[in-house]
Amino acid sequence: MSEILKEWLTQRLQRSIKWDAEEFGDMMKNGYIIAEVLRSYHVITDEKFYVVRTGNHNEDIKNNWRVLAIWLRDIEINLSDTDLNNVMEGRGSTLLKLFYQLFLHLDKKDRTDFIKQERKMVSGLVEKMTNRFKIGRVAEEKEPIVDDLSKPLLDERQFIEWQRKKTEEVKETYEYMRHKYCKTLARINESQTPLRPSSPQARKLPEKDKKAMDNFGLRYPCTFKNYTYEQLLALEEKSVERKKTLADSEWSNKYLNNLHVKMNKKSDSEEFQRRLSNAVTSSMWDMTVAEEECNLDTELTKKVMKLSQFEKQMCTQIMETKQQARNLVKNRIQGEKEFAEQRAQQFDQFLDNIKEEINLGLVEIDFEKARQNTLHKKLYAEKMKRKRQHYYEICYETTLSLVDYATKFAYFKRLIGDDIPEHFIHEWKMLYFKKQPVFDILDPMENVLKEREEDEEVSPQEEEIIRLELDRQDTLNKGEFEEYHNYTDPWNLDFLIPNFNPESDERKYEKLGIHILGHVVYTLLEMKYPYPPPRPTADLPDFSAKALLRGLPDRSITVAMQSLLNSRKIHVVRLETAINFCLRKFKLEMIGCTDIDLSFDKFMVNTQDDDEKELIRLMKVEDDILNKSNEANFLAISGPIPANVKQTQTPKTIPEEEITLSIAADLGRYAYESLYSGDSLTDHLLAAIIVEYLRNQQDIDGFVIINYPNSYREAQILEETFSGRAPPDEEELNDTDDIYLEESISKHRKIEKDPYIDVRFSKLVSDPHKKKTDKPFESYFSSYLRLKETEDILQELVVWDLTKDNSEFIDRFYATLGINYSMYYEIIDKELLAQICKYIIGDLSMPLQSCDRLFGENILSLLDFPTSDDKRTKSKIVKPEVSNGRSKDKLRRGSKMSRLSLSNDLEIIKEPEVLETVPDEIVSVPEQVMEEENISNSTISFDEVKVLAGEEDWVYGDLPIPETIGPALATCWEGIEKGYIHDMEQLFFAKRLQMNCVIPYTRFIKDKMEQIITLPSCKQDLVNAFQKEYNDFENDWRDINLTKNEWHCRVKELQNRLYNICDERKLNAQNHRQALINDNWTMEELTTMANTYISCLQTELNRAVLTFQTLHDFYFAMIKRSPPNERLSSKELFKIFKESDEASGSKKGGEDKLYRQLKNTFLDLQTKNIEIDFSNNPFNAVIENNVKFALKVIKDINDSYRSLISREYTEIARIVPAAKRKDESTSEESINVEEIFKLNALKCIEEWTMGINGEMFRASLRIMALQYKCYQDMKLFNDNIYRTFIEVQNDINNYYLNEIKSVDRLCKYLQMAVENAKRIPESLILENDTFVIDPNLLQFVPPEAPLEVCKVAETRDFKLSQLARLRSQLKIVAPTGIALQQAFIYSLQDFIFYGKESCQGPFFPDTWKRLDPEQIPKLVYSIFGETAYIDWRDFLIYCLDIRYPTIDELLQIRKAFRCKDLESLELISRDNFMNEVLWFEDDFDPDDKNEQLRKNLVKHFLFELFETSEDVMNYSAFLLAFCKSTNCIEGFATVLSMAVGKKICYILEECEDVVCKLIKLKKYRDDCLACAHKCTQQFLDKVITNVVNTCEGTTIVELEYTEPAPETDKKGKKGKGGKAKKIESTHSARVPKLQKSITSRSKLTQSATDVKTTYICRPCEEETELVEEKVEEKEVVEEEHKSEPQEDPNILYAVSQSVIWNVLNICLPWHFLLLPEEKVTPYLQEVTSVMKRLEKDTDNNDIYVCKFVSDPQICKILHKVKKFAIVNLAEEIQNL
Repeated sequence: MSEILKEWLTQRLQRSIKWDAEEFGDMMKNGYIIAEVLRSYHVITDEKFYVVRTGNHNEDIKNNWRVLAIWLRDIEINLSDTDLNNVMEGRGSTLLKLFYQLFLHLDKKDRTDFIKQERKMVSGLVEKMTNRFKIGRVAEEKEPIVDDLSKPLLDERQFIEWQRKKTEEVKETYEYMRHKYCKTLARINESQTPLRPSSPQARKLPEKDKKAMDNFGLRYPCTFKNYTYEQLLALEEKSVERKKTLADSEWSNKYLNNLHVKMNKKSDSEEFQRRLSNAVTSSMWDMTVAEEECNLDTELTKKVMKLSQFEKQMCTQIMETKQQARNLVKNRIQGEKEFAEQRAQQFDQFLDNIKEEINLGLVEIDFEKARQNTLHKKLYAEKMKRKRQHYYEICYETTLSLVDYATKFAYFKRLIGDDIPEHFIHEWKMLYFKKQPVFDILDPMENVLKEREEDEEVSPQEEEIIRLELDRQDTLNKGEFEEYHNYTDPWNLDFLIPNFNPESDERKYEKLGIHILGHVVYTLLEMKYPYPPPRPTADLPDFSAKALLRGLPDRSITVAMQSLLNSRKIHVVRLETAINFCLRKFKLEMIGCTDIDLSFDKFMVNTQDDDEKELIRLMKVEDDILNKSNEANFLAISGPIPANVKQTQTPKTIPEEEITLSIAADLGRYAYESLYSGDSLTDHLLAAIIVEYLRNQQDIDGFVIINYPNSYREAQILEETFSGRAPPDEEELNDTDDIYLEESISKHRKIEKDPYIDVRFSKLVSDPHKKKTDKPFESYFSSYLRLKETEDILQELVVWDLTKDNSEFIDRFYATLGINYSMYYEIIDKELLAQICKYIIGDLSMPLQSCDRLFGENILSLLDFPTSDDKRTKSKIVKPEVSNGRSKDKLRRGSKMSRLSLSNDLEIIKEPEVLETVPDEIVSVPEQVMEEENISNSTISFDEVKVLAGEEDWVYGDLPIPETIGPALATCWEGIEKGYIHDMEQLFFAKRLQMNCVIPYTRFIKDKMEQIITLPSCKQDLVNAFQKEYNDFENDWRDINLTKNEWHCRVKELQNRLYNICDERKLNAQNHRQALINDNWTMEELTTMANTYISCLQTELNRAVLTFQTLHDFYFAMIKRSPPNERLSSKELFKIFKESDEASGSKKGGEDKLYRQLKNTFLDLQTKNIEIDFSNNPFNAVIENNVKFALKVIKDINDSYRSLISREYTEIARIVPAAKRKDESTSEESINVEEIFKLNALKCIEEWTMGINGEMFRASLRIMALQYKCYQDMKLFNDNIYRTFIEVQNDINNYYLNEIKSVDRLCKYLQMAVENAKRIPESLILENDTFVIDPNLLQFVPPEAPLEVCKVAETRDFKLSQLARLRSQLKIVAPTGIALQQAFIYSLQDFIFYGKESCQGPFFPDTWKRLDPEQIPKLVYSIFGETAYIDWRDFLIYCLDIRYPTIDELLQIRKAFRCKDLESLELISRDNFMNEVLWFEDDFDPDDKNEQLRKNLVKHFLFELFETSEDVMNYSAFLLAFCKSTNCIEGFATVLSMAVGKKICYILEECEDVVCKLIKLKKYRDDCLACAHKCTQQFLDKVITNVVNTCEGTTIVELEYTEPAPETDKKGKKGKGGKAKKIESTHSARVPKLQKSITSRSKLTQSATDVKTTYICRPCEEETELVEEKVEEKEVVEEEHKSEPQEDPNILYAVSQSVIWNVLNICLPWHFLLLPEEKVTPYLQEVTSVMKRLEKDTDNNDIYVCKFVSDPQICKILHKVKKFAIVNLAEEIQNL
């Protein structure tokens, strides 16, 4: 198929098409070639063709295919969206399918013709293929000598020939068309004749004759018939005979003449019409021909111009090429002449450049130095600034916390009136250290535990408050649990438990038991969450010697070195040897599959690096030497030939299968590919090659690598490959000094990614295991040698001082590790080589051994070594490196790895394998030393104390646990730990809630009793009655003694009555006090506290039981290797219940006996005012009984487990490994396994015993701590209540005594008045417990005089200086303008009532001083509404008392400001602002200088109020501050108008009609669009179905998969059932279908009566017609009464959501941006929900303002915040 399409496209386009998949897709995806094909078939015109662009940009491709899809649809080729995307992406399969459809449609052929043509091509191809292979001689063509400049033209020779041929064809076509056009013009000119019709003039007949002739003609009409020739002759004869018979008459002649005239007229008219039609036709033809000629000329001109331009360009290029060739010759000659001159000039210029560079370098150095100094100063200044700011923030936060702490302390001090208990102070300190607020966030705090009902809605603010309080309490819970767990204050056992000994055995065993439990827990956690596996080491034997040798100058020396080291079985490794080994392995294993050519010359040509070339050269030398050796050596080095290699023509591996290579061959393949491609061999590859080379060497005890590694990076990779541990990076090491370098190496730890590091952790126990990563880095190699050549070794120092100038970092690194044995040399002779080999094998003992003992007798004399005539006796001095000349003692003190500098220290590095191979005489001294050390160690071991299980040096038993049991036990422990911590924290929280209720309850008791004690009484009434009665008595009778006696008796009666009232009041107060005691609140709270501590004891008991169970499961699974069956169950402790249950003997719901007994005892103690202590506390017995029970349970469990452990110990102790006999086959490994198992099992028994004992002591200690802590808290709780009731009783007594004293004073005063017979004119007051005589005391409070409004108005105006001072002070409080409401209230109170202390006078006018400080919050609330933050600039604007502008004035000023803000930065200078006329300037009197001065000051004040930088103001913020109105909704609309710069309709009544109309239009458009999509989908599905049914496609299978779903087809049939069947049954041409669709569309347009029908697609036509008829009737009725609403272009109805959000974020940031404690504010959610609901009304998600502000939620928000409402400050102050 592709060949046919290729031939077809080549024929149509007249050029070859590349048929590669990628090139074909890239060439065809822009659609340009498809457009050319369509133009060649005249489907599109040239004008349409020029619309298609040739570029491959995405936009061009989309535009091209948007047009091509329409053109293809015209020829019934429909592309789906998927196919269109595939075509635009250049998918070859989709493009091939598209060209196949084009071929079928445009060539009018079906699939049968295509198959026939394809078969014909295949058959012809088969016929031509007579032989499978064709052999023939190929003539070698000599390549012509072509100049490089002519080569591009010759390459395009075929295209040039084709262009010339095409030009000739175009010329011939043009000549033919021109000739044909000329003949057509000549024919047209001949046919042109005058169009004037001849009109013969006939004589006019009289009217009478004309009428008679007409009647005769009607009677005998002329008929025209088709006669034959014979009939015409017969008729002519008849006419002649008739003429003879008839008499000639004038009338008949006239009739005949008239008849001839009519016939002539008729023929003339027909001739005229014919000529007229010919003339019109000729003129139309002329116009058509002219137009075609013009088009032809245009096209021809374009083609000729294109060809001429191309030929011109070709000629120009040819001429330019020739000219360039001439110029090159001239330039070459001229260049040779000038070359000599240029060399001299270049040399001079070179010298000048060097001087200039030196000078410039000095200048740049000075400049860079100055720049660096400046930068350092700036950085230091910025650093100090940030440091000060950081310290300031810390100090500021600390000060705030201290203020809160002091406030809380003072508040509690005032409530309690005595010292604050340590419990509360400790809680506040914890909150301070945990960075939590000291004050309760939620009041009361018990609401945290309140359960919400399902229907109850909680505001986001309440949820946030609850969340913050929960976080605060959670912090306290965690802090208290940490204190409890770590035994810190207030859980310090020394102060909590009496006579506690921290050094006791119980405490020691508790710690050891915790260590055992930590071992169990972390072992289980490691099984469940394993550590990441370490990097594997190289699979090599443990060699005795592993050396690195650098600086060896000659390869021949390595041969002699190998001869010396053969006796020690140490192999010399050269890098080139290892690489060649792997390459030969690869070549050998690829025999029979691929011929591998190891051409080192090609490798050297391909590479560019000099070091790589040197390595390849050495490899080539090594390979040549190896090739010259015999076959046996070759096979020994290369290894045996694999068994599957067979020297036949049959390949050893099928090419389709994968070839399995060995590791060495695989590494050789990588090396071969790298060398072949010219890439360098990576360090990782070289390290792997060395390891694999060593792995393939047999019978060696060590190795030495020659001249590798050469850098620290290579050493890193080599160390990591051999040992699995990489040295630290060079950037991580401190190389300033050897001590620092050594410390950085020892401190370095490799950070590994551990996914379980967060979960492999326990909060209750610590990990007693020693960390594996604590071991510092140690080198894999035993020695590192660096040979450094020098001219005169005598001039070198004995010690090689390593510095950055004379050594590399790798030298200093290995020197720090203590394995660097480098030296200087002049020449390398046999003795020096032997010394080097000694360092390699590790022979560093003293005295030095001879070479014959180390390497064999006479080995040096027999050694084949290159000689030198320049050899001197002082040619070598071994110089061990000591970094920076440090002494041995200093290095020892600084590091544990220093093993250099003196010979007797070099014994440390000897390995055991080396000592075994050395003769006994050589190692005699070290053996003696070793024996002495062993003896000393053994003597020390006898005196050592036995290590207990769990101690630091204890080695834990290591027995395997089944994999299924370990993770399960770990999961169980995680649940135990999580539940324990959670329960304890919740219990501490409950206990803290109870303790926090003490102070409020005591305050409640005091306040209530104070109210009861100070209740009003009738004493004053009795005194007033007595006073009136005495004063009304006649004066004459007062001096009589009998009268005085009577009045004295009445005074005594008054005194008794007053005494009785005082007694009644005292008794009433005591009864209320007793009633509060009888409420048993303290008893209930203490009961709850006791139960809380019992729950703590229960939690500890449960944890102890579960810990016992965990230890049992762990060690039982270790020893028995199976899970245990025994499970423990916890015991429940006894709690105090208020009511008894059915199990008890009392009635259901009755009071519990224990609780009733405790209540009676406690009530008796409170009634008798007995202070409760440890001896008489009734709850102590309950707590103590529970403690004893819990300790007994723990002791019983411990005893049971001890017995179980003893049984297990007995069984293990019986295990006795049998000794191996000669006749038995028992292996040593099985005996060792039994011994190891017994040893580890015995350790596990010890650990198990220590673990349960430690857990018993731990639980006992915890329970005792909880017991005594319960006693302390209950005593603290009760002491506060007891002290409160005692104070209340003292207050009652004191008040009663004062009342009695006041009554006595009153009665004494009355007795004196009676005795002196005087009136009592003074007012006597006997209230509460006081007696007052005050003659000036008023009986009633006089009414306050109303404030004068005029006076307020006079004194309310602020001075601008006062406002400026307020602005400066408020900027300090809140620089951004946004302040906390509470802070603003405090500031106002301070400014109003304490501002007069400053020398500049008060901040506020005198009117403000009348305000009560308690009324300031009301004033702030009335101004700013319900909000947590305020903008103090609004307050200052209110104080200015200037008029607020209208929206027109604001828009005008905004426009003026924007004209001056050319860069649109929303900033304006002071001068421009002052020059602009503002809206309030007209309110000032222009003739009054004071008014004008105030106006200027106001403008300056406003500018500075919104000033962003010096003399620059943000005018947008200034205008937004004045966007206010009496109606807050109008003010909000004003802000929106300011944001968009245009008026906005916000009143729903005014713009409801327009908005409703726009919403209806939007809904109608949406409905039409949905219907159009639906109908289009149905139409496309139907068209695709018809095309599939009508035309045969490429493959039936593909078209079946692309068919629409059957559901769509059924829907289509339901809509147009009859038409669908008709279309499916017909297979006619396409033109009738198009005509039908066109006629149906024309009918639709003719029947449409409304514009809306143009949006309705065809399937919805019937429905829309019905709807339209109804709508038209309604419209007729509405047009009579109401006009259509129209939009006002000067008013906006909708704004974007971003504008609304910007306005809200700028004007109300505290509701939409601030509040950092929560992410989403409630207002944000409400506004978002409203916008989501209203954005559906517009197409672009804009919001109609009138509907937005009419929403109840938005109205509520706007009225609540009061940001957009004008407040009259004078009225608010007047109201207050």
